[in-house]
Amino acid sequence: MQTYTIKVGDQSFQIRSDADEDHVKNLAREVTERYRAIDKKGPRASQEFRAMAMVAIVLLEELESIVDSRDNLKKQAREFAEKMIARIDAILEDGTS
Repeated sequence: MQTYTIKVGDQSFQIRSDADEDHVKNLAREVTERYRAIDKKGPRASQEFRAMAMVAIVLLEELESIVDSRDNLKKQAREFAEKMIARIDAILEDGTS
C-alpha cells in the first residue's frame, strides 16, 4: 500500500491506496469536478470536506474495481461459451460423419 499526497478542491492531504499514483490522482480530479459542479453554496468546513473527499475517492475506487471485475467475468463467460460451442460443433460433426 502506497501513500500519496492528493488535492481535492483546494485541500491537499495524504491517502493510502493499493492503486498507482496516477489512478488515485485521477480519482481526486473526478471528485473535485463533481464537487464543484454541485457546490454552489459557499465554503464548507475543512474537516467535512476532507471526510467527503476521502469517502468519495474510496467509493470511486471500489466502483472501478467492481466494473473491472464485471468486465473480466464477461470476458471469461464469453470465452467459456465459445469453447463449449466449439466442443458441441465438434461432437455434432463427428456424429454426422
